[in-house]
Amino acid sequence: MSRRDRAAAPHVLRRCAAFLRPYRREVTIGLALVVTSTAAIIAGPLLLRRGIDRGIMPGDGRTLNLTVAAYVVVATVGYAATRYQVLYISRAGEGFLRDLRQRVFDHLLKLSMPFYDRQKAGVIVSRMTSDVDSLQELVQLGVLQLTQALLLITGSLVVLALVSWKLLLICLIPAPLLVYATIKFQRDSNRAYLTVRDRIGLTLSALQEGITGVRVIQAYGRESVETERFAHRNRSG
Repeated sequence: MSRRDRAAAPHVLRRCAAFLRPYRREVTIGLALVVTSTAAIIAGPLLLRRGIDRGIMPGDGRTLNLTVAAYVVVATVGYAATRYQVLYISRAGEGFLRDLRQRVFDHLLKLSMPFYDRQKAGVIVSRMTSDVDSLQELVQLGVLQLTQALLLITGSLVVLALVSWKLLLICLIPAPLLVYATIKFQRDSNRAYLTVRDRIGLTLSALQEGITGVRVIQAYGRESVETERFAHRNRSG
């Protein structure tokens, strides 16, 4: 089992998207709720600005009351949208995880015997459990957070451009540094993540081998030796 390079990432994403087809309804509703909750977040400061500029400064109580009422409605809608978007995305993610585990297990049963002679059982278990859980986090949290972040950034830039283009230019001054830091972090974290996944697989492999041969280990009195070997492997992971 080799690491996937960057060129293989689009292929993996397309296959993940294929697993989400049975849950198009949940994903669509979830994304619509993401747009709604993001719009509510952006609308909050705009209503606050309106209340101060047109309600407090001129002393217009009616405008201030309407703005406060609108703010309460927007906050309520945003809360409800955030709550239900997590519900629908989680449903899609759990279904995705269930189908993926079934597909992986079915594939493992069809592999040849020499494959299991070459691969360690712990590495296979790691692929079946922790790696699949990582894909679940991608579907349930990664896509949700990425979509909401992009919408929030885009909406904030549009609002700033409408309110004060000078303020927008000031806010964009550190943008190149943030982009550079984001790219560097993505590359470094990706390498670290792949290393961690490989070491987790090796640790699980050592654990599986120890449990499988526990009778032989106890028969020859090698408990302390095997414990030290596993401790070494665990520390290196």
